[in-house]
Amino acid sequence: MLDYRRIMLALGLLLAVGMLACSIDMGAGGAVNPTVEILSPPSGSRVAPGEDLEVQYRATDAVAIVRVELEVNGQIVDVEISPAADGELSISGTLRWTPTTPGTYSLLVYAHNRDGAVSDAVGLDIIVSPPPPESTPVSPKPTHTLALPTPVPPTPTHTLVPPTPAPPTPTHTLVPPTPAPPTPTHTPEPPTPVPPTPTHTRISCPNITINVPSSAPPTRIFTLEWDSVPYQLLSGWEWGIRFKGGEASWTYLPVPLDPPPRQEGGHWKEDQLRGRGVEETLHWQVCLVNTADPATAFQCCGPVPPWPIIHTR
Repeated sequence: MLDYRRIMLALGLLLAVGMLACSIDMGAGGAVNPTVEILSPPSGSRVAPGEDLEVQYRATDAVAIVRVELEVNGQIVDVEISPAADGELSISGTLRWTPTTPGTYSLLVYAHNRDGAVSDAVGLDIIVSPPPPESTPVSPKPTHTLALPTPVPPTPTHTLVPPTPAPPTPTHTLVPPTPAPPTPTHTPEPPTPVPPTPTHTRISCPNITINVPSSAPPTRIFTLEWDSVPYQLLSGWEWGIRFKGGEASWTYLPVPLDPPPRQEGGHWKEDQLRGRGVEETLHWQVCLVNTADPATAFQCCGPVPPWPIIHTR
């Protein structure tokens, strides 16, 4: 009877340990965090200052990968967003960084899924150093051949020749000066009229729909994506962005946007946006700017409401 109880107790302990291991592997709430791996370059690679470094990665997740970030010495330097609005189960791509100062840098890659879960960081070390100087080939020492001295020719003897008589000095007849032609007079031409500076009028607002994101960190770089119908802008107009929190007035980003929005996969994207460094909800709006007068021609189209983004850590 005693042996039977010991056997049952041991089986119960083994079952409890197995369930604990499964819960640890699955993470909180049974969700598995995304995974990411660096395909190239290998850790310890060297690159010269000013030379582009490409980091190739592959990220997978059971939910969907929405973006992958590259961090150098604690600062986000590049972000790649999934072209699919809902993310992808597996995504491969290239993150880029251009170093400017020699030294050893720690690079970390993170993957984020649609539910906000973040992968463990995968890192590598990169050595930034100038290329070694090219060696200058040494020219062979010339060999010298002794040359016999050139014989000096004998000094010639001269026979005295009687001097040639000088010709008589010619006499000149004065010639009257040639009269100068009269200075021509010029008739002034009327100035060419300057064409008037073209002015831009307000255009019909396109249908603008902001897609992502719905949340972003307060200090890190994030990407704002939107669609517009019609897709292309008319000549003389460009994109502008403004935002506000609980205050009544809007904050307008400098015009033109730097870098300018890019087209990708049927969308417009602005990659270098940040929050104000505190946890809050900001309302973002995409507008149009008249390039003839950017200071007064911000045209924010409605009735689409501003897009709320929760900036949390």
